[in-house]
Amino acid sequence: MANLTTKYLGLELKNPIVVGASELTNSVENVKELAEAGAGAVVLKSLFEEQILMELKSGSEQSFDYVSDYLDNDSVENYLNLIRDAKKAVDIPVIASINCYDENDWMDFIRKIQDAGADAIEINMFIMPADETKTGDNIEVNYLNITKKVLEVAEIPVSLKVSSYFSGLANFMNELSVLGVDGLVLFNRFYTPKVDI
Repeated sequence: MANLTTKYLGLELKNPIVVGASELTNSVENVKELAEAGAGAVVLKSLFEEQILMELKSGSEQSFDYVSDYLDNDSVENYLNLIRDAKKAVDIPVIASINCYDENDWMDFIRKIQDAGADAIEINMFIMPADETKTGDNIEVNYLNITKKVLEVAEIPVSLKVSSYFSGLANFMNELSVLGVDGLVLFNRFYTPKVDI
């Protein structure tokens, strides 16, 4: 059989098949099945900052702080347990995925991901271009600032999942590589609503 070993983000893979963040990678059982089926690495399903915030807004103002702390800690702990358990269950790289849009809230979480044993981190970032006062340059600078902060904290390889919605995509990807990201994932798939009228 041909030798399919390769490197991704500096990690040794037995083959170039990397299963991306999805429902397929949301449990230890699924990760084990993927490894047994021959995957070279898995990217765990993303933990979305937006999902946590949406859950919080359904509660009353008085209980917001308490519920906020509980849901945040509970979601984070479940994700960290998924990393720990997946690492024990398989011998392929396990890559964590963070979906974020803010440069402060997730920095501590990156340290926790590293401590849990993740082999790398995929940052899935999307900043909505909905503010009429911000130019495309402003938005790109925000992406670059978030990436810089992640790289200051991360001690394991970092990839950035980017969308195709940049006017100067080649230039932007070059700026990210100059910052020192270990890889770029092309492209993010956005959820689009389907309306049956």
